[in-house]
Amino acid sequence: MSVATLIIDAVLLLGIVAVSLYGGTHLPAGARMPTHLGPGGYGNWQPKSFALVTYPLIGGGIFVYLAVTARSHEHSGGSGLPIGLTIALAAILASQIGALRAALGSGDRPQP
Repeated sequence: MSVATLIIDAVLLLGIVAVSLYGGTHLPAGARMPTHLGPGGYGNWQPKSFALVTYPLIGGGIFVYLAVTARSHEHSGGSGLPIGLTIALAAILASQIGALRAALGSGDRPQP
């Protein structure tokens, strides 16, 4: 992995953490937030504490896994996987921002 790619990926991971901190301070107590923005849409609403911790944990896990994988590929003569890491972290960040926007805009959503 190049140093520039590592810095970009670290900034994306810090962005994920920053969005979680922002959500923690701006979502009201008892708020719910979607944890999945895939083809099924916003059907999986979870308590904000669970959702705000899940995104950084998944992002950190992917960061560690792909960084280690890329490092082992470089040692065996390959090119590594830096673009895969960057794309994965950017997708998680975009997903988290969308989920937070949905949670902030769902003031009239009935709570279970």
